Amino acid sequence: MRYAGHDFAAPRRRDDSGWAAVAAVLGAGLRYDGFEPCGCSREPKFRPRTRAQVRARRRVARRVGASEAEALSARDPSDVG
Repeated sequence: MRYAGHDFAAPRRRDDSGWAAVAAVLGAGLRYDGFEPCGCSREPKFRPRTRAQVRARRRVARRVGASEAEALSARDPSDVG
């Protein structure tokens, strides 16, 4: 079991796409944390919610030579790099 961060909200049990996105985010070394350590005072940072969002960000990261963590934390895939 792994700590995913203060702001982690688990996808539904049968949401395979959501769980694949969670695995990609945690595999890239990111967590679901906001700007404050307690997770209570600001909005959480963006993390992809579906496989399609993960694929789009990875595709752009390969094209521009950015890291996977940087790509997965970008709200818009065009902001990578």
